[in-house]
Amino acid sequence: MSVLKAIYRLAGESKTFFIEGVSMEGVNEGFVFSDFNNKKTFSISPEIVKELDTANSDDLLFNSNQTTSWESSTQDDYEFGFVIIQNEIEHKKINKAILSKKKVYGEAPNAIELFKKLEKAYPKAHVFLTETPEGILWIGATPETLITKSDDDFETMSLAGTKSENEDWTEKEYDEQKIVTNSILSELYQLNIDPKLSELETIQAGSVFHLRNKVNFKTDLPVQQIAQVLHPTPAVSGNPKSQAMTTIKIAENHERDYYCGFGGPYELNSASTLFVNLRCAAISNNQIALYVGGGITKDSVLENETRECERKAESILRFL
Repeated sequence: MSVLKAIYRLAGESKTFFIEGVSMEGVNEGFVFSDFNNKKTFSISPEIVKELDTANSDDLLFNSNQTTSWESSTQDDYEFGFVIIQNEIEHKKINKAILSKKKVYGEAPNAIELFKKLEKAYPKAHVFLTETPEGILWIGATPETLITKSDDDFETMSLAGTKSENEDWTEKEYDEQKIVTNSILSELYQLNIDPKLSELETIQAGSVFHLRNKVNFKTDLPVQQIAQVLHPTPAVSGNPKSQAMTTIKIAENHERDYYCGFGGPYELNSASTLFVNLRCAAISNNQIALYVGGGITKDSVLENETRECERKAESILRFL
């Protein structure tokens, strides 16, 4: 067992927290971090939990001890995946799948300084920086909540569709959002949960905008059980989920690792907030790898999806 640390600032909140403790496998009290494929999940036990003044945190060190030889996805890789997914849609195996790419840069940034910049730039995002048992750092500013719990009040969200500031929403984005919303509601109904759906709204996440419905409910079920049912959400996998996950394995030639996984404080002070790991990057001692993606549906256009990935990458890239 190793001792790990993390810092995080939850969406819309002003306080940043530092947590340090022994790394444990699985979902336990503390700071949880899990990968996309549910193959590796760890928790940092809450031996030290304190509010952090990031303005005076220059002595706090987050360094990777791993040298990597990561490689970026090529445009050919992305085009191959796009064709695979649209072929599955055409043959009615799926109606949506997420296609991602990996963008690697050859100089690792100062992780604390990058965290500070993300925290300042994205007050409505969950901003995090964590060590992992593999010795790689992960950092991000994600707009998507997997699940939050305070007392017996729960909230999740349906988040999908992407546009820039000067574009209008099209039927493609509305359809994408409906797919995600209906899938989440269906999964909650199967747990005998009666959710309440908020009005559809547009939210900003960095240089792009998304469609969002908040979903609120009450239940006696544990957070972990609900999270396991919801993860991975259709917003990061597709629909139907199992077929989309199979398609993604064929369409992508890189491992997502913790990208599109989930993380956050779990059962700390009787509250939990688990977020989806989007707008995130892995940092070794010699590289940084950004992960970005978007939903592919029957109406998707390759050039538009490529531009969407580039816009999403800017949420971190602009600070490097």
